Parts: sequence; structure tokens; C-alpha cells
Amino acid sequence: MHEPRVTDFATTDPEQARALIAEAYRDNRLRVRGTVENYRFEHNRCDLGDVHFDFLHNTLTTEVVVQPLGRVVLLRVLGGGLEIDDGVSDRRLGPGDVFVGPHPGHGYRTGMHGARLQVTGIDLSLFTGMDGGPVERLCYDPVSPEKARRWRQTVDYLTGLFSEPGAEYGPLVLGAAGRLMAAMALDTFTAGEGDSRPRDRRDAVPGTVRRGITFLEANPDLDLGVADIARACRVSVRALQLAFRRYLDTTPMAYLRRVRLDRVRAELRAAEPGDGTTVTGIAAKWGFLDGSRLSAHYRAAFGESPSQTLRE
Repeated sequence: MHEPRVTDFATTDPEQARALIAEAYRDNRLRVRGTVENYRFEHNRCDLGDVHFDFLHNTLTTEVVVQPLGRVVLLRVLGGGLEIDDGVSDRRLGPGDVFVGPHPGHGYRTGMHGARLQVTGIDLSLFTGMDGGPVERLCYDPVSPEKARRWRQTVDYLTGLFSEPGAEYGPLVLGAAGRLMAAMALDTFTAGEGDSRPRDRRDAVPGTVRRGITFLEANPDLDLGVADIARACRVSVRALQLAFRRYLDTTPMAYLRRVRLDRVRAELRAAEPGDGTTVTGIAAKWGFLDGSRLSAHYRAAFGESPSQTLRE
């Protein structure tokens, strides 16, 4: 592990995109479908050595054939679509899916259709000493929404922490971050004893729920009602409510409230002493006008009051 190195890259040249993929991942063959003049490729990385956090945006449809990565790669689809065929499985992923990428020891073919991806890479050395072989224990299907939420929160927190300009971290903090990511990967992407999660999840979490999750996480600042969410998911209000209740054991509006609570917590934790940040101001920004109700929901979610978080 080493000090964070943050890089940003953007190009409209497919050959430059191929070279960037070769440098950041592995040698590859890249082909763009469509008018090349409309092509754009973006890649942002926070590199800690044995762990890296990437954001990748690829317009149009791009097919890439890549050599084995030799590391565990975990992905979250933020937008567009993605296909992966690594000889072990042939998967089609969409917005909201969080999953293990290609098998570390296999070359693979991927098709990206206007995809926006959050990519986390973890060196195999970080799994040394853990029980069982990590590659053999990984499940390559998208994880449940609850596991996806925990993974997203962990990645977003560490990405924000290590991407802060000018911040310096010692080997103890960097080492702990590496071990945390390896442990979270095994906890999130392996099946425990008695886990009956099916290998084919096409019916496990329907597209309605995935679209709803993606829409709510992308637009928590909008004034939304359940009808707005249903319209974005292209289903009736009743179908939306039944899907969220069945697969997430919650309602669309309760899920939106939790997303907003996460935003409140993130801003409270990022506040600096004396910068004028107040609980009331942040709460109002995210639609919480009743202080007592905010405190009750916040304490139930995080085990402390908003003011306690602000003081930490």
C-alpha cells in the first residue's frame, strides 16, 4: 500500500482508451461500434497500491477483449449496460447491480453499452491468510440490495477519504484500509453456510427494484413522490410498492429517506470546526424540516444523534 495517487483521464480517441485500459488493467483489443466522432471515454482512479478505486464512463457500445487481470475486481453499474464473458459465466448487468467482475485467472470479453461503472480492484495478496481460497469462495452473481448498499457505503467513504487533496496517511491507516476492503469483499461477495441465493438471479431482484434504487440514489435532492418514482421505473405505483416490499422489505419513500439520511451523515462527517455547518442547515438541504423526526430516524439508522456526528 502507498500514499493515494489520484488521476483523471478523458479522451475521444479509441486508441488512447485502449492504451489507458492496457495501463490500468491489462493488454486488450478494443472496438467501438457507432460513429467514432461521438465517442468519449473517462477514467478516474484513486490508487493506493494494493487497492484502487476507479470511475469509468464509456459512451456508445464498446467491445473489449482483455487478458487475465490477476486481481479481484468488484463492480457497481451506475448507468448503461455491461456484458461479461470470462469462460466461467456469461452475464448481463444493468444499473444497480453490484458484482464480482471477471475471474482473476481468466481472460475475458466485455461489452459496454454507454456504461458508467464504479470499479474496485483488490490485489490477491491482501487475501493471504484468510480462511479458504478467496477466488473459489466468490459468487459471481449480483449481490442482494442490502449487501450492495453496504458495499457502496464502504467504497464511497474510502474514496472520499483518500481522494481529499493534500491529505497524507501513514502505513497503519493504509494497511487497515486494505485489510478492510479484502474483508468486506469476502463478506459481501461470498455465500455463507445455508445461503440459498440462486445462481441465476434474473428473477431474484426484478428490474423494477434495480431501476428504483438507481433512480433514488441518483436523485435524492429532487422533490419526489411515489408516483414520480413509479413513472421513472415505468410501472404502476402499486407494482412499485409491491416490488420494494417483497424484495427490500421497505417502501420506496422509506428507501429514499435512508438515501437522504446517508447524505446528511456524509456532510456532517465532512464538516470542519468553525466552517458554519449546522445540523439544521444540512437537514433542510435534504428535505428534513422537522428536527425531532430527523433525530429519531437518524438515531435509528446510525445509533447516534446528528449533533453527535457533527461534533466528532
